[in-house]
Amino acid sequence: MDTAFNQDSPDNLVKQRWKCLQNNEKVKKMQGLLKSCDARVKSKSYTAETCSQEVIDLMEALDHCVGNSAFRNFA
Repeated sequence: MDTAFNQDSPDNLVKQRWKCLQNNEKVKKMQGLLKSCDARVKSKSYTAETCSQEVIDLMEALDHCVGNSAFRNFA
């Protein structure tokens, strides 16, 4: 997930999400939950668990953190 959002990206939304991943405690918590889920799933030879809810929760936290700041330059 860390490489999906890059501070050097030309896309302002990607930059803002990267900042949130670095600085926002709720986003960091959601990222930790996703990493834990991913580790759980990878540790099993078979599981029905997909971590899809954790992905959704992280993206919602990122979008809430970014808010309108990613779109200030559009008008």
